Amino acid sequence: MEVSQFLLVFLLVPVLTVVARDVTKGRIVVDGNTPVAETDENYVCMTLDVWPFNECPQTPCVWDGNASMLVLNLSLPTLTKAVEAFGSLRIRLGGTLQDKLIYDIGSFKGRCHPFERSNRSLFLITEGCLYMERWDELNWFFNKTGAIVTFGLNAILGRNNTIGKQWEGDWNYSNAEALIQYTIEKNYQINSWEFGNELGGSNSIGASITAAQYAKGLIKLREIIDRLYKNSRQKPSIVAPGAFFDASWYEDIVNETGPNVVDVLTHHVYNMGAGNDTEIIHKFLDPSYLSRESSTFQKLENVVQNHAPWTVAWVGEAGGAYGGGSPYVSNTFVDGFWYIDQLGMAALYNTKVYCRQTLVGGHYGVLRPQALTPSPDYYGALLFHRLMGRGVLKVDNNVSSYLRAYAHCSRERISKGGSIISELGAQREEYHLTPSNGLLKSPIVLLNGKVLEATEEGDLPNLTPVFCRSNSSISIATWSISFVVVPNFVAPGCK
Repeated sequence: MEVSQFLLVFLLVPVLTVVARDVTKGRIVVDGNTPVAETDENYVCMTLDVWPFNECPQTPCVWDGNASMLVLNLSLPTLTKAVEAFGSLRIRLGGTLQDKLIYDIGSFKGRCHPFERSNRSLFLITEGCLYMERWDELNWFFNKTGAIVTFGLNAILGRNNTIGKQWEGDWNYSNAEALIQYTIEKNYQINSWEFGNELGGSNSIGASITAAQYAKGLIKLREIIDRLYKNSRQKPSIVAPGAFFDASWYEDIVNETGPNVVDVLTHHVYNMGAGNDTEIIHKFLDPSYLSRESSTFQKLENVVQNHAPWTVAWVGEAGGAYGGGSPYVSNTFVDGFWYIDQLGMAALYNTKVYCRQTLVGGHYGVLRPQALTPSPDYYGALLFHRLMGRGVLKVDNNVSSYLRAYAHCSRERISKGGSIISELGAQREEYHLTPSNGLLKSPIVLLNGKVLEATEEGDLPNLTPVFCRSNSSISIATWSISFVVVPNFVAPGCK
């Protein structure tokens, strides 16, 4: 008999007519015999976007250009400490303009220039430039903070726009190859190279490439990585296609490339709709709406199992609401009812990595603009990362559809603000996140009734649980997100 620990995460989203004194009782059953799925050790991931311009059609601004990976102030202690708190945070670099980013090296050295607005260009923006000095700075930051990096390559270079969104022709790989060669020579550790952004399928954005042409480029990228990394101890993975899921297009690219070309099938999720929708908050409080996206996760899992068993599934970019996120929603407590819920949901379908759009930038940034102080979602993500282990367990929830419940084997103990259950015996740890003053749109979050607030120097508060008898009932408050570590659970699946 294997005695272990497992962790439950609860999100309670009651209907608006429920009053505080109403109490619903029920039973949650967790099957610890066999995990139903498994995540990567570093499941929680954040993105840094290329977008370099201020976007201020209204107040507050949708996007602060200083959040671009090309100019973000990497010396800010608030940024450094926010990343370091994860120990090894996955960071994906890319976004809409990655397919217009030229690298100032090789035959393109001295020939690329900063982005500018242009009415005659894709996305109404000229090609931009990643200077090697900036690439050096970024890699210094990643090495300092322990980040695990995915870099999105330009997959449009060399192709021509023929009609509408369609682009044709062969990929000019020379610029990407020169960047990869430089990266190897500098001994920069890149975990994976991503090929293009939202270029395929029925929901491509801005530009579209056929599966056959896209696959041809992937095969070339595989040849480049195998050749350039042949003497390296670790070979980066290839991540593709970074698109909105389209089953037939995904099947076509893996059939065209065959085994041992693509390692990760990644898709993007913005299922909450447009950020400027004034009624969007109702979607965050509707369990039936939140559950719809599970079909997409399941369909991608089916593609992996039936057509590409050599790959794994990632969410490469997810911001909830598109267009920079929703003001006073994406950066407030209520956003967690989508975000933390979807972290749990995606894991059920063997999603190995889930990248949140963004670490910095837009209303959906988990660090607020300029000062880069943590939003409520930052703390939710940090607790998920520190507490939720790789093994995903089956949960039978007969309480209510408004009580969202997920269970994982617990992660090994972490010293920084983590649990101390081994010191206190068989007591249950509980971490209850609630909004300040009970306001769903509050930018301030409380942990067990205490405000979570970083110092001006970026030092994070301790994430300290409350301890309860392990055999007592668990109480979940209205409008809350709770993590509960249950000790001494007979769970053979959590070895």
